[in-house]
Amino acid sequence: MSGYFFFLIVVLAFMAATGYANDFCCGNGPVYCLQATKDVFLEVGSRNMNSYKFLIFGKHPGFVKKRILIQFGDIPSECGNIVSAKLYLKYWYSHKASYIKTLVNINRTVQVHQVIITRKGKRGEIKEDWTESQATSTHCKTGIKWSKPYLALDGTDANPNTLDTVIFPPTKPWLQLDITEAAQNWKNGEGNYGVLIWATNENDDARDIRFHSREHSTDKPFLSIFCN
Repeated sequence: MSGYFFFLIVVLAFMAATGYANDFCCGNGPVYCLQATKDVFLEVGSRNMNSYKFLIFGKHPGFVKKRILIQFGDIPSECGNIVSAKLYLKYWYSHKASYIKTLVNINRTVQVHQVIITRKGKRGEIKEDWTESQATSTHCKTGIKWSKPYLALDGTDANPNTLDTVIFPPTKPWLQLDITEAAQNWKNGEGNYGVLIWATNENDDARDIRFHSREHSTDKPFLSIFCN
C-alpha cells in the first residue's frame, strides 16, 4: 500500500469517527474536506423541507417517501487530480411515531446519483441549479419543475448511472457514499448541482432514518476529497 493511500485511509477513518472535518474543513492537501453548501429532503407536496436539523430518506408508515438533495462547494483549484471523493452523513436516529406500538428498522439499499438538471429551451439546452429554500419534490425552484417528481433518473434531472450503492444498517454512525465520478466531472467543468440520495426500497414502511443536516450544530455533512 502506498504512503498516500495509507494516509488517506487513516485520515478518513479519523474524520468519520470523530466529526473532526466539521471543525477543520479545509486543508492544504492531499485531502480536502468540503462542508455542504445546500441540503434538503424532498417529500410529496409543495412544502419546502429545508429548515430542519435532519435529512431523511425512505418511508415511515402514514407518511410519504423521502429523498435527499445535497450540494458541496467547488473543488479547490489546488487539487490537481481527484483520486477519490467520499460523502459522509452522520446518522442521528431512526424515528417511530408515538401512535405506532411496534415498528422495526430495516436495512436500506441506498443509491446516489449526480444531479444534472437539463432543460430544453428555444436556444438549446439550459442548465438550472436548484434553490435550497425553494426545492420540493416537484420543483427545483419556484416556477421551475423537475422533469418528474423526486427528480427523473433519466439524464434530465439526474444521471441514470448510480455513483455508489451501499446497504445502510441504522446502527452505523456514518453513511459513506463514494461520489468520485461526480467530483471528477465537476473538476473537469461540468456544473456542480450536487447529488440525489435515495433508497431503492423507499416504498417499504419502516422507521425513517434521520441524518444530521447542515442546519445541525454538530457533525454536519461533508465531502472528503483525496487529490494527487
